[in-house]
Amino acid sequence: MERVMDRRTFLLAPLGLAAARAADRKPNIVLTIAGNWRAQAVPWAGDPDVAAPNLAQLGSASVTFSRAYSCSPRSDRGRAALLGGRYPHTSGTVANPLAGLSTAGYRVGVFGDRQVDDVVSFLHAGGQEPFVVEWTLYNGSGFAERFDPGNLHLRENVPSISETDSRRRLADFYGRCPARDREIGVVLAALDRPELVEDTIVVFASDHGEQFGSHGLQGDDVPYEESARIALAIRYPRAIPQGAANDMLVSQADIVPTLLSMCGAPVPSELQGRDLSAQIFGQKGERPDAVYAEGKLGGKDEWRMLVHGYDKIVTDLEGHVTHLYNLADDPQELNNLALVSAEQLKRDSLLAEQQVWMRKLGDRMDPSGLRQR
Repeated sequence: MERVMDRRTFLLAPLGLAAARAADRKPNIVLTIAGNWRAQAVPWAGDPDVAAPNLAQLGSASVTFSRAYSCSPRSDRGRAALLGGRYPHTSGTVANPLAGLSTAGYRVGVFGDRQVDDVVSFLHAGGQEPFVVEWTLYNGSGFAERFDPGNLHLRENVPSISETDSRRRLADFYGRCPARDREIGVVLAALDRPELVEDTIVVFASDHGEQFGSHGLQGDDVPYEESARIALAIRYPRAIPQGAANDMLVSQADIVPTLLSMCGAPVPSELQGRDLSAQIFGQKGERPDAVYAEGKLGGKDEWRMLVHGYDKIVTDLEGHVTHLYNLADDPQELNNLALVSAEQLKRDSLLAEQQVWMRKLGDRMDPSGLRQR
């Protein structure tokens, strides 16, 4: 059974020696980017419908993060933010920092969907040098096993009018999971050698989630938890405790800076994500108290989101608060507090903090509603 570590236990865990030993080595990295795979649909989230035993095995040997968020919940922007460690509103392009590890003696391989055999060949072809694998895994196309829509467990925030369509779409998603899971199992089996498994950081991270009928919506690019939250698991047997669940707030922009630090590589100054390796290794480090996200960029319904602790605020182009939730009391976001007068102090405090984040990240959406172009 997966053991859950609270904040104090996790931070004080006796991992200093293991982390120090790991720092003397150059670990390998296998980063699997799962497209359209929401945080609620993984085994470690307790999803009763997902058939993914290999992913479950990976989760049981990993630190799993229950509160990781996409920078912008759409495939192109989420993937770019994950790999680049920067938010989508940021102008200019940045070279893939993980690919840059080639200058530090790493062998780098980038693989797309359906290239699992190529991934395995790459893993088996190496010598003594460490490697980086970036592997994209989509679950939106290809063969789907038959899945009875009537057996699905819908979320409470799926309205009755959306139930039939939600069941149909979810049955298609879950029907594709076994094939994707078998591919994950093939890669994990290729790593299951003494000279690889201990020193390989395996990351499973999605680019964004999907609504599947929650709040009456399909697709993504909205600030609700189903779309905005991502699946995230990190396995590193030499230095990270197995089977630990962590509720630290994580942005997908934090993943690459953290991996670079784990490899002993410098983190480029232009990256906006945070290095969370100290917190993950159980060493001293400030625990993040907030994450920021943005969506519908360039559209009239563009939005910004800040999650501070369990409070969540969403604003529109004019800086008006459109959504306010306490995710501890209302995890399915059924009770929008944006217009509740008793919540004014909280609303104003979160709005002020969101504006601090906007300035810090160079977000050009002025809170007064004027776009800075």
